[in-house]
Amino acid sequence: MTAAIFALLELWRPLFFLTDDNLDGALPIFTGMGRRMIHGQSPFVADDLFGGHYNLLRDSSCTCWHPLYVLGALLTATPARFLVLDLIALVFLLLASAGFVCLADFLRRENQLPLGDARLTLCAQSFTFSMLALCAGSSWITFLANSSALPWLALGILQTQWRSGLLLTTLFSLHQIAGGHLGITVSSTLFLTLFALGVAWQRRSTMPLLVWLGGCALAVVIHSPLLLPAIEGFTHSGRAAGLGVVNMDRFAFPALLLPPSYFLGIFSSNFGIPFRFGFCPPFYTAAFASSAAAWIIVPALVSRARWQALEVLCLGLAALAILFVIRPTWLGEIIAHIPVLRSMRWPFREILQLQFFIHFFFILRPLGGPPPFQRVIILLGVFIFACPLFFLPAPSFNLMEADRHLLVSGAAARYWQKVKVFLLPGDVIVPMMNAGFSAQDRYEAPYSLIGAYNYPELFEVIAATGYTLTVPRDQAYLVTASSLNSGIYAPNQKDEILREHPNVRFITLESVKPLRITLSSPKGPIDLTPLLADP
Repeated sequence: MTAAIFALLELWRPLFFLTDDNLDGALPIFTGMGRRMIHGQSPFVADDLFGGHYNLLRDSSCTCWHPLYVLGALLTATPARFLVLDLIALVFLLLASAGFVCLADFLRRENQLPLGDARLTLCAQSFTFSMLALCAGSSWITFLANSSALPWLALGILQTQWRSGLLLTTLFSLHQIAGGHLGITVSSTLFLTLFALGVAWQRRSTMPLLVWLGGCALAVVIHSPLLLPAIEGFTHSGRAAGLGVVNMDRFAFPALLLPPSYFLGIFSSNFGIPFRFGFCPPFYTAAFASSAAAWIIVPALVSRARWQALEVLCLGLAALAILFVIRPTWLGEIIAHIPVLRSMRWPFREILQLQFFIHFFFILRPLGGPPPFQRVIILLGVFIFACPLFFLPAPSFNLMEADRHLLVSGAAARYWQKVKVFLLPGDVIVPMMNAGFSAQDRYEAPYSLIGAYNYPELFEVIAATGYTLTVPRDQAYLVTASSLNSGIYAPNQKDEILREHPNVRFITLESVKPLRITLSSPKGPIDLTPLLADP
């Protein structure tokens, strides 16, 4: 069923997961890795970012160690290169669904749960394809690695045989560390530690906690040769200082938004509910907490069945996740002073914990009310979640329509072949954009044509910048920080950059409508726009 739903997503929007950071960040990185492996070179050195010879292993944002990523990197040298991110996503989604089914079936057998196959399947697919997974997964492929690890790690903690528990927790801790988003990995570890403590208390045995801690420790030791450079690099990055309390409040999810988001999903926008927070585009923020199984909470809470310790534990952890999602000011003050938490920005990681533990609760708790009532409630939740998908755009923070078209059509590659004629060997480009673009123009801008983000890796053009939030300062080519997003500079920074490196070449997006791009040269700016025209 997971594969069938994935196929429907691809029919709805081909290359569903090739948007936002997956398009401008992961795809170029994987392409560069694959090119270097084929040439017998180290895959972990980005020759075209931050002036060249950039060590990806020291950048915690450039997760590239997972065997699936390495295989995907090799596929970027084939005609399937633009399918790579979606193929990786499919494997992660299958892993998440299989893990949830195995977890539910284990508990059904061990605890004699009154859990039918229909509800088990619904909860597994709802967790796997929640709106948060669709939205964040189409922006960060690493998010799906974390999502796929959670049910397997919980299953490892619940094992009654320590060997099987240790094997599962070690294997999927490695999977999460190697392929997941670092912040979510930290958050998952903290929540699952509380889960392991709760299971240990319930069983009056330290085995679940020892198995969990032992699996984490083994995974860290095994992965330490690759993990230590990333930690060392992170300490040299701007993100190491974390966020202040002001930004903690700025990126918190509004408490009043969570209930309509959970129960109404995208439909909440039709009720005039303010559904924008931080910099996230409106419309999808209202859907972050929605899932097809969301309304099961109604018959679950009205059930008169006796509460079991594991049910209380999962519901309590879901409530704790909600607290971190809405992040009241007093909690932001605490987080800002805890080193392992103070880099929190968007509350995606805690919404993932909420999604997991609330779905976990759904498979544990017997449902109350008459069967017709249960069926109506479940069908209502599925309708509210699925109906908008038929007439609304695919969820993403930034669809990057212009760059998708330019890359997939091959127009960007042909353009850069012509631009290289004007570049001398060793030239380093600096992407620049004039101020004054409207919000719509910023989303429609063809960033691939000026070498912004990590696009230079696709075209083997050396750039002074790259797209990462955790670039170690000692590896950055320019001390001057970009005033715009994604390593793009403003014209008023040109003199400062030239004082650092007098020979850089500026590629400037002068305007979007009409499109005009120029390249600096000793004889004056060169208009690159005509190079987009096919011969």
